[in-house]
Amino acid sequence: MRAATALALCGFLAFNCWGQGLKIDVTSRFRFESWDFFEAANLDKRYNFWSSLLRLELSEQQKQFESKLELAQVTLGNLPYKAILPTHGAAYKEANEGRDGGLFVKQLFWQFRNRGGNLFFRLGRFEFAEGLEGMPKDETMRWIRLNRIQGRLLGTFDFHIGRSFDGLLLATEKQKSSFTFALIRPTRGVFDLRGNDQLNQVTVGYASWVQNPDPQTDFRIFALYYRDKRKPSKVIKLDNRPIELRQNDTKPISVLTFGTHILRVLPDDNGKIDFLGWAAIQFGDWGQLKHKAFALATELGRKWQKPYQLWFRLGASLSTGDGNPNDKYHKTFFQILPSPTVYSSFPIYNMMNARELFIHLMAQPSDKLNLKLGFHRLWLSRKSDLWYSGGGAFNNESFGYLGLRGLGRRLMDIFELSLNYKHDELTELCLRLFKVWGKESVRANFLRTNATFAYLELLREW
Repeated sequence: MRAATALALCGFLAFNCWGQGLKIDVTSRFRFESWDFFEAANLDKRYNFWSSLLRLELSEQQKQFESKLELAQVTLGNLPYKAILPTHGAAYKEANEGRDGGLFVKQLFWQFRNRGGNLFFRLGRFEFAEGLEGMPKDETMRWIRLNRIQGRLLGTFDFHIGRSFDGLLLATEKQKSSFTFALIRPTRGVFDLRGNDQLNQVTVGYASWVQNPDPQTDFRIFALYYRDKRKPSKVIKLDNRPIELRQNDTKPISVLTFGTHILRVLPDDNGKIDFLGWAAIQFGDWGQLKHKAFALATELGRKWQKPYQLWFRLGASLSTGDGNPNDKYHKTFFQILPSPTVYSSFPIYNMMNARELFIHLMAQPSDKLNLKLGFHRLWLSRKSDLWYSGGGAFNNESFGYLGLRGLGRRLMDIFELSLNYKHDELTELCLRLFKVWGKESVRANFLRTNATFAYLELLREW
């Protein structure tokens, strides 16, 4: 924390010295959440709370150099006293021990770009999400990249607090391809308000190559290495082994992931048809166990220009689970450090030991209003494994994921309604409503198996 504060002070001094070319941006976000969760004995299933986020960014752009300092202030209000994990209110209450606000350095980096503009190097603290590199020009492809590809395994988890990364980023860009390399460590955050600190026992390496052979095709291959040296008793690995074995497992996690995505968008007289395929395979060590797992996702969409730019999407995903807690292998797909709320419509599950089918219908009744209806059906891949939720390491006291008993294949069904109203270029209002019907795995953990979740969000740029 002291090092980050010192860096911020140095950054402020540097910006004050530059004077000319200084750009200031301010963004704010206010969110109100309402939960009526599954029922558990002696715990609060109904509660409301609010959060606010203020981001102040100072940046300077010169011919080949760019510097940026960004501060973030987060406040959480009316958090519940006895809420049920894995709901957000309970997670924030547990991680912050009575703290209700935090001020921290969100970004502080220096960047160099060569004269041709096709190579850049970044050093410092910055936000990063895999899947955003080498973005295509087509508007539909960009939407799919932002909403259905980026951050599946490595992202900012920017729902309330978010995370940043300390390290270096190198990228080369050509007309139809790009290469990206990052060597980084995550900061605290996500649920923890002490966002200045670095998780210095967690290291991530990422490399990707993106190819756009034609305007209708987007292709990427990537490799991601994750190493976590945090040990018991503070941090205990989460898997389906008995707690006694996990408490005595002091060996690090070292997981190597190879993956790819391919995206095709084909225009016709009425609109566009899109196809997405995504896959990842993992090898390595899960402490004392050998790790091997994989995950797959595929989606098909049909978009009409008229009426209301209707967009129908159908998708499925699968990730492996562990069927035997007593052998020498860990086969649960590990989602690493994702932005799970991009994909988990109801934020109490993720892409670990999970199978999902979904249908989305989106429409744009006006230039200012976007509407989405969705239905999701969820299963566990292995009922002898856990029902996982969370988004990866966020401090040195928690593993970063929560696991509840499986005991059944069916998990839940979810209906969602989303409305986005863009008042002007600087102001946006978002409403999300979710209705959940719990199935076998929910009944194994809770007394009441229906739930609702809603939030209202106001975004403003200044």
